[in-house]
Parts: sequence; C-alpha cells; structure tokens
Amino acid sequence: MSEKEIHAEVISLIPAHERKILEAHVRRVPFNKLAFSQDPLNEYEDQELKNLIRLRHKGFPLQYLTCSQDFYGREFYINTAVLIPRPETEGLVELALEKLNGQPFPRGLELGAGSGCISITMCLERPDLKMIATECSEDAAEVAAENSRKYRLTNLELIRVSETPHLWQYQDAKLEGLNFIISNPPYLTKNDEIADDVKNHEPPEALFAPDPEGMAFYHFLKELCVLKLAPGGFGFFEISHDRAQLTLEIFEKDGFKCEIRSDLTNRPRYLVVCK
Repeated sequence: MSEKEIHAEVISLIPAHERKILEAHVRRVPFNKLAFSQDPLNEYEDQELKNLIRLRHKGFPLQYLTCSQDFYGREFYINTAVLIPRPETEGLVELALEKLNGQPFPRGLELGAGSGCISITMCLERPDLKMIATECSEDAAEVAAENSRKYRLTNLELIRVSETPHLWQYQDAKLEGLNFIISNPPYLTKNDEIADDVKNHEPPEALFAPDPEGMAFYHFLKELCVLKLAPGGFGFFEISHDRAQLTLEIFEKDGFKCEIRSDLTNRPRYLVVCK
C-alpha cells in the first residue's frame, strides 16, 4: 500500500466533520476559519492529525483531543481531569440565573468546580455575583483556574478541599448567609447505564458517587444548605433522572421547599430547593 493510500485510509476512519475539527486544532485556527487555511499540512502536522484520527477512531472523546468544549456560548479548556461540559448542565445554569433574576449582588457556592464552566458562566452572566467554587482534585482545579484566567474573572474564588467532603472545610466567614449553592455532583452508581466513551475516558471520581445509592453528595449538600444558606436561599442541583424523588426527599425532610425540573429530553434532571 502506497503512502497516499495509507493517508486516505487513515483520513477515512472518522466522519468528515470530525476530521475537519481535528485539522483546525492541528492548524491552531478556529474551526470557522479552517476554509481560509489552504496550505498543505507540514510533515509534523500531518502526523499529529493522523494520530488524533486514530485515537478518535478508538473512541477517545473528540473534546479531549482538542482540549476544548463550548458551554453556554463560550469555549472552555478541558482535559481528562474534568468532565466534558454538557448541554444538561447548561440547563442547570439557566435555571439558576432564572431564579436569581432581580436579586442584586448574590453570593454563591459551587461544590465540585471541575472545568469551572458553571461558576465561570454564572460570574460572566452576572458580573455583580460573588462566587466561591470548591474542588478536591488538584488537576481539575488547575483546569478551572486556567479557564478563570482566560476570562479574567475577579468575582470567582477557587478553593481546594478534600475528596471526602467535611463541613469544617466550609467554615470561612465568606460562606455564611449565601444566596445559593449550586452543584453537579458525582451521582452515578455502578448499576447505572453509562455510555462506553464516558465510562472509559471521563474521570470516575467526578462521575460515581462513593455510596451504592448515589446519594452521598446530596446528603452533604443538604447539610451545607441548612448551615450556609440565608433564609430564602436556593440550592440548584443536577440529579439522576432515575432517583429524582429520592433526592428530593433528602431535602424535604429538613423543611426545604423542593421542585424538580426536567431537561430538554423531558427527563427529571434538576432539583431546586429553597430554605
């Protein structure tokens, strides 16, 4: 097989639009400017593109190959230390912004910052907002910090915490009388149906709850809401559609007003609680 035939075979391994996304990444140009890049790839660029195509063909997520994912109309740097931001989580942000509309200078906390896409988007959409985001993974915290620097935020503070959450780590005076707490915590269980590309490549500690029921972080979030929310404060949480009612009951038992909202596929995906 000639070099030209090998090249054609590799190029054809993935859909054309994915190849173009990877080519734009290799050329270091925005995807919408790729058509203006007419020069042939040099030897090193060509080899890099082939390597990326082979990885994509093996199921490696496209977003990790390009180190990029759009979220709420903005580009975020990501790597395998963090979850790939998803449209469902955009819905969580949209819901929080809706509930906080008209409330001046709100103060909020995010548990589990990951790439920082939730907190950063909240801060950019509401420049009057003051946000603190916690993260237990050093590598994930570096990703969030990089995205925060990219958008030159001054109203977001990132705090490292331990993998197992403890209330004493949230004793800072800045976390008293919060207007809201928001989180997309690890809530999957080993029995949940999970796509292979997610299961094989995304960080398991950000996906799977440390308990068989998938409720551990919601119990902790409930304690945070009890102790840290101001009267009338909100909690906004992404939840498992299979365990929506079970999650709601954790908060209802402590007197929170609770509401379950559906995502764009009409599955129960968000829990809103009010103190």
